[in-house]
Amino acid sequence: MAQEVAVRVKILKGTRRKRAVDDAGSGENATRPYRQLALIYDELVGDSAFDCWRENFDRLVARYSIEYEAAADIACGTGHAVAYLISRCDRVYGVDISPEMLQVASFRVRAQGSTFIEQSFTDFELPEKVDLLTCNFDSLNYLLSAEDVAEALRRFADSLKPGGYCIFDMNTTRELELEWGTSVLVHRVNNGFAVWESEWDPQLRINSLRMTNFILREDGLYERSEEMHRERSYDLDFLIDGLRDAGFSHVEAYDAKGLAVVNEDTRRVHFLARR
Repeated sequence: MAQEVAVRVKILKGTRRKRAVDDAGSGENATRPYRQLALIYDELVGDSAFDCWRENFDRLVARYSIEYEAAADIACGTGHAVAYLISRCDRVYGVDISPEMLQVASFRVRAQGSTFIEQSFTDFELPEKVDLLTCNFDSLNYLLSAEDVAEALRRFADSLKPGGYCIFDMNTTRELELEWGTSVLVHRVNNGFAVWESEWDPQLRINSLRMTNFILREDGLYERSEEMHRERSYDLDFLIDGLRDAGFSHVEAYDAKGLAVVNEDTRRVHFLARR
């Protein structure tokens, strides 16, 4: 079991990534997701989302008697799940495409055996095959094409040892259309606030969420930035078939609220798949 000690955490750059990081704040980079949101993400949603995830995760691990020495968290964000997993196994790989989120994660997780890798869903390659792979907080909904989802699921399977488990969650159409819908919300945090403007496209099944963030600076003024977040919903049958096509032998889908049976009112689906 890994010891909780203060050590240098390795952050590896993905050799196959083709998007250069530009911090000038112009062009597409000006609205790149999590560029500024990383500073307030945990207070906005990360801390509360992690509490919900941990409860379901522990129940699934107990239900299926999952044991793991090496694990990976894909789209690891600010590192909540990585910190939790490394307290229970020897090695954990946190993968994310956002350098800003990885920077926050590297400050949170300083346990021996933690490695962070800057790569995307469709090009990530772990240094080793793992026993358990997780992907949380509707991160897969950010993939806007069925082909990218299929590729991500294939990489999930390829990253696991035989008999390994994958646990992830996704938002449903009900969540993106009815709960998010077309609306404007204002969220306040200790060092700023964020304005969220969402719009649902029924043809594309994509919810576009423009976040305008105002972060309090040391001089008392607010720094304004904008980010565009897009999530697409997918049919449950498509995702289950995609997991089986990727090489998973056993697939289960649960309503994330209480791990109940998925129904028309389900807002988030929790998947469990065995390699």
